[in-house]
Amino acid sequence: MIFSVLAVATLGLHPGPRPGLDTLSAADRLRPQAASVALLHPESAPPAAVSVSALPVRPAASTGGPDAGPQLVDYSDAYYTRLTIHKWASYLTLPLFAGEWYVGNRLMKSNAPSWARPVHRGLALGVGALFLVNTITGGMNLWEGRHDPYGRKSRLLHGALMILSDAGFVATGLTAHRLHGRYAFYGQDKRKLHRNVAIASMLTATIGYAIMLPPFHKD
Repeated sequence: MIFSVLAVATLGLHPGPRPGLDTLSAADRLRPQAASVALLHPESAPPAAVSVSALPVRPAASTGGPDAGPQLVDYSDAYYTRLTIHKWASYLTLPLFAGEWYVGNRLMKSNAPSWARPVHRGLALGVGALFLVNTITGGMNLWEGRHDPYGRKSRLLHGALMILSDAGFVATGLTAHRLHGRYAFYGQDKRKLHRNVAIASMLTATIGYAIMLPPFHKD
């Protein structure tokens, strides 16, 4: 009986460690805890940990959206074949124009040489064949590259001017009347009209040609 009373008194004088307090060191007991700091001084409390799932997520930009990068266009092998034909045929444009202008001026005179008429006809057929080839190749490439933003303004303007010059050359041919196997003009006015329409068509095509040259083709 006496032994039991002494044991209970001993446990009362030396209680066991309290969870969460007696397990801390003396220095940690003196350091203010985060919860008490946030309660007494909210402005000096350390930032709380933020869950990654709580952060806003920005959706990825779509291909056609404003944040999308430059759009890539995959050209076919036929595109580059047509482009090569178009370029090489274009090199003949200015020489044909110069020859046609010179021979046409000789035909405007009353004492035109005999060779001027067949040369004029051959040059006219050459211009027609050149513009037929370049209209087909250029039109097909313009359609295939319609989604390519690089140089689009220049290509569209170039195509529009070339189509306008095509119409002008057709009108030039219609002003020349074929009579007895030879090209003849009814009156001086018809001859001037034929020449003026031809010169206007050549100037329009020359401007369209120059647009695609490096000094002007900037966009």
